[in-house]
Amino acid sequence: MSLFVGGGERSDSVPLDYESSLEALLSLIGRQVLVLFSGAGTTPFIGGVLAGRLDRGELDERLQGLLLRADVAPVETLFFHVGSRQSGFVIRPDEFVRAFWPTEEQLTIHLGECAVTVLVQGELGEALGRIEPGR
Repeated sequence: MSLFVGGGERSDSVPLDYESSLEALLSLIGRQVLVLFSGAGTTPFIGGVLAGRLDRGELDERLQGLLLRADVAPVETLFFHVGSRQSGFVIRPDEFVRAFWPTEEQLTIHLGECAVTVLVQGELGEALGRIEPGR
């Protein structure tokens, strides 16, 4: 079971660069995941939740105008679907700050001031449970 420990980095987190974070995401393709969107700080506040099978794909045409900017030069933009083609998240190298594995079942990627956390095991109720003191 995975427990969401917040979007912040812990002292024992395994750091990843941009390429390594993409490799980590690609290694999770086809698995059932729980994706949490939060702030990049250590407080476990949740701004959004997606659950389902993780896949990589092209953006739905309706989402392209919303998610892709009119960049002067093309920027690699990768879309990861969660559950359906209309839900997921975008990774761009110009927004990437850092990524890390805070636990073996939780991958966190900081994009600007936001954190995208992929939990690879567990249920939403369990993931959002409170950590008991001394645990």
